[in-house]
This record gives sequence, C-alpha cells and structure tokens, in this order.
Amino acid sequence: MIYRFVRESDASVYLEFFRVVVSETDNLACSAKEAAAMTVEDEQSFIRNTNGSGSFSIIAVADGSICGSCDIRIQNRERLRHRAEMGIAVRKEYWGAGIAQHLLEEAIAEAKRRGIRIIGLTVRADNKRAIAFYKRNGFEFSGELRMLFCLGGNYVDGEQYELLLK
Repeated sequence: MIYRFVRESDASVYLEFFRVVVSETDNLACSAKEAAAMTVEDEQSFIRNTNGSGSFSIIAVADGSICGSCDIRIQNRERLRHRAEMGIAVRKEYWGAGIAQHLLEEAIAEAKRRGIRIIGLTVRADNKRAIAFYKRNGFEFSGELRMLFCLGGNYVDGEQYELLLK
C-alpha cells in the first residue's frame, strides 16, 4: 500500500474510487447519482482547486487503484485558517485493514505541519463504528446536527467531532 497526496493526474482513478465508495455506503454526503454525473474534468478541477487552496487529500493506492482517501479542507479566511474539516472514505473491501487509521495519521501529521490547530468532522449519529474510530483517535464530541441527511425521505441526525492538535 502506498500513501501519498492526490495529484491532478489521478483524476480518473480518483473519480472511479469515489463512485465506488458512494455506492457502498450511505455514510457520505454525496449520492451515487450525483457521483455518476461527475466528469474527469470536474475531478481535475476539484483536485487543482483543493491543492491550490492549501487543503489536501491523501490517498491509499494498491495495484494502481485507490482504496482510500482522507481530505483535509483548510478554512480560507484569515481568522479561520487554524481550522480544518476532514472527510475520510475507504472502499468496503478494505474496511478493517487499517487503511483509515494510516490515512488519518498521515493527515493529522500534515495538518500539524501546515499549522492547523483543530480538525472537525461530521458523522451520522448512527454510525457507531466510525464514531468509535474517531474517539479512539482523540476526537471529542462537540455537537449534534439534526436532520443531517435525507435518505429516501427519512432524516438521519449527525454529530460533530473535533480534534485539538498540539
């Protein structure tokens, strides 16, 4: 397994990865229908804008295929640049293989290098496995988000967690 920053040249394989992970779970904000409408050019632009803004994505690559990613979105405003939001996704066939742990550790180390002081994330309130993972890694509950997702007409609450970086 290779862990590295995503590059614009990864757009095609990243889009393939993204389409797979959104089809495997309802825990991500994007739907499979929305992902299907994305183009390689959209993904190239997204990667270029992300990398150009100081934010970053770390990917896990095996045999030329992306099997996980961790995105850190750094706030753009001067008064908020110490904050970042995180999103993490791993292909279902790799769940439990330690990829999310390694991606998280790499992302935290890079965030510290970039002067980030706090990382926040949002998770479905019923995603106990993810919540346990974040808590094991020092994230603390900081609030609830009512009706975070609407899935088939049913609303699902969310929770906000934060990690203070030292």
